[in-house]
Amino acid sequence: MTVAVIGAAGTIGPRIVESLVARGERPRVLTRDADRAKPLLPAEAEIRQVDIGDHDQIIAACSEVSSVLLLTAHSHDMADLQLRIVRALRRLDVSIVKVSGTSSAITPQGPYACRAHWEVETVLRDSGQPYVILRPNAFMQTLIGQILLPSVRATGTVPNPIAGAGISFIDGRDIGECAAIALTTDDWAGRTLVLTGPRPVTYAEITAVIGERTGRKVELQDITPADVRIMMSGRGTPLWEAEHFEEMYEMFRRGESEFVSGDVELMTGRPPRTVEDYLAETLDGVAS
Repeated sequence: MTVAVIGAAGTIGPRIVESLVARGERPRVLTRDADRAKPLLPAEAEIRQVDIGDHDQIIAACSEVSSVLLLTAHSHDMADLQLRIVRALRRLDVSIVKVSGTSSAITPQGPYACRAHWEVETVLRDSGQPYVILRPNAFMQTLIGQILLPSVRATGTVPNPIAGAGISFIDGRDIGECAAIALTTDDWAGRTLVLTGPRPVTYAEITAVIGERTGRKVELQDITPADVRIMMSGRGTPLWEAEHFEEMYEMFRRGESEFVSGDVELMTGRPPRTVEDYLAETLDGVAS
């Protein structure tokens, strides 16, 4: 039976598809924009252009699959879209593997996107549908690769809104491998798995590693979560999203993402990748 992947054109989706292909699968990727997805994915992937919010199209695309990866873009209507997909899949004999968010934030009172994940998780658990929930902590590729390293390149500084707290960052490749395992085996049915790196890492430690590996003077710039919201709002970010990031950084600052889980090693049989490993692979061009 085929595995269907919803959400394969972002930060994590391509890594899930790559891991599925490495396991001998030919995943069926469902996307609204096939032209955008194609260059991001292995040639072995079957790409179908589908309106993932359309009930009939989702049923038609998933009628011959055994499991479905549920991952949609970070957006204001994420919960509404994912709940429509869960409802559409309810009559099909498929397992749903949902990629959720930072475990400590998945509560009714959490930051905006995490509240949305909590709502979808709750419905999925109560739906009677076979499921696996994966809760990855902060992505190295996002917070470090898309925020910290561009700042170092542009200004020589690492903006630090979390003071001395650490985060057990997870590499997107580890998320991809765990998701592929959950999609292709029955070993994790009904489980909620928390995916973290091997230890919490502070922004000061990241700054030191970048400086050592590049030979460049890199300074830590202390800011507040409110500063993040103000900067994002100034760039035209919607209010809900700017407030979501402020709340996330407030949570990080309180040390609520320092927790470490053994679930990556439990699923894959090896320890999760470290921040140091990730930086060693991605620092080309920072020193220039």
